[in-house]
Amino acid sequence: MFERTQPDPSRPPIWLRRGRRRSDLDVRTLIDSRMLSRLCAAGAEPALAAFRATAAPLGTGLPPLELTPLAFLDALGVQPPPSEAFPLPPAVLKAGEAVMATTVVFKIVEERLREVPELQAEALRKRGEEIRQGLAPAAHELFDLCVTQAMAGETFVDPIIRQLAFDSVYRFPFPEVLREEIFEFLCASLFAADETVSGLSKMRMIKTLWDRAYPWLLKANPAAREEIQALDREMRLRTRADYLAWEVVHHAALGLSVGDSVHPATSYLFDSTPHVKARCTVYKSALRSFLDQISRADLAELRPKLDLWRPGTLVPCRDDGTCEAPVPTGDLPVFVGMRSDWA
Repeated sequence: MFERTQPDPSRPPIWLRRGRRRSDLDVRTLIDSRMLSRLCAAGAEPALAAFRATAAPLGTGLPPLELTPLAFLDALGVQPPPSEAFPLPPAVLKAGEAVMATTVVFKIVEERLREVPELQAEALRKRGEEIRQGLAPAAHELFDLCVTQAMAGETFVDPIIRQLAFDSVYRFPFPEVLREEIFEFLCASLFAADETVSGLSKMRMIKTLWDRAYPWLLKANPAAREEIQALDREMRLRTRADYLAWEVVHHAALGLSVGDSVHPATSYLFDSTPHVKARCTVYKSALRSFLDQISRADLAELRPKLDLWRPGTLVPCRDDGTCEAPVPTGDLPVFVGMRSDWA
């Protein structure tokens, strides 16, 4: 069906693999979907050649680049159907029913998504074939690596459906009696040791955590007021595309999960080094603000999950396709607004 290089069945995308031993935690390599589209665009052959030369200076070919499930969908230009609100059963419309309420929303939306024609496996494969046929031959290797190879599996649609369904939970207009309880429940997804919940959805929580922490950070760090205000401008996320663009930052900061393992991630994105550093700093500061607010007992309970985190690397890329120096995310600072003795 595709005229392409053969995908490597021994190395499917991370979201299609089973767990691996913790001793075998190789670095995963992610690319932002917008960067992929720009490198594959008509007339982008010089930028693609420059990217290849600087991303693999020893002439070993392209890095083993991957897309997250929702970035994969974005690379195909497929927009998820709008999520419509619906009435919830009266039994869940009360305090203490956060888990049941979110489960109901997830199951209903998942069933609906599985009936959407554009999200069927054959429809996605057809869309991928159409895009590939319109690409310059020089872009085929990159497209096959990130897109064609992902579509070779029989179950590649399942992670996409699940992540879309969970994202609808994060945006559902729950009644006031449940909202704060559900917010706290969804914050737990930041520590989930799998990728059932997308980085896009987790960024929705990070954004809210930052907005709540921002006044405290300004008050606690008067000497860094201008820098913190600049970080706030980085976190002004409004559209789904804004949140999707932060997925590679999220994974470079904490790692990429599959099964019970977390792999360090190297993430490529079109952006300047100062912006990349600012984005990761604001991300880490927002996450730290949440950890500073929970009890020491809860923090101790979370410690095994925190110990699984694997900070990685962000690689800023210029418009001409060349890569700037990698930015290790573990080396970037964190602003603290509350507890000062957390370690």
